[in-house]
Amino acid sequence: MSRTAIAVAKLADTAREELPSTMAAIRLSGMEISDLTLELSDLSHEISDGVNKSAQAVQAAEAGVRQIGSLARHKTLSMIEERANLPEISIQPVVVGVAKKTSQAVGHAGRTFMNMISGSDSSLVDETTHPTETLDI
Repeated sequence: MSRTAIAVAKLADTAREELPSTMAAIRLSGMEISDLTLELSDLSHEISDGVNKSAQAVQAAEAGVRQIGSLARHKTLSMIEERANLPEISIQPVVVGVAKKTSQAVGHAGRTFMNMISGSDSSLVDETTHPTETLDI
């Protein structure tokens, strides 16, 4: 029995020496785990808020694009209707003028090209000797 009593006494001495520091380490670990849990919770809330704000921004951008598309469609249709209601006589001089200028430009380009092929200097060619060819409409 005396051996058992000595063993129990040694165990009690060891427990008295080691138990307070072990319990302090366990308490410190518990506090650190608690702090990390709070930080993770805060971070989770911040991420959630960021995702929600991003979703709101995407929805606002989508609504803006839809409004712009609708406005552009409306303006385009009103311009088409406006132009469709113009009398032919107001459009005809513009078309004729553009056709004449295009015809003149094509004629000038053709003469310049022919002068380049033939090797003559196009700067010496006088418009009076080679009048501009036009397409009469």
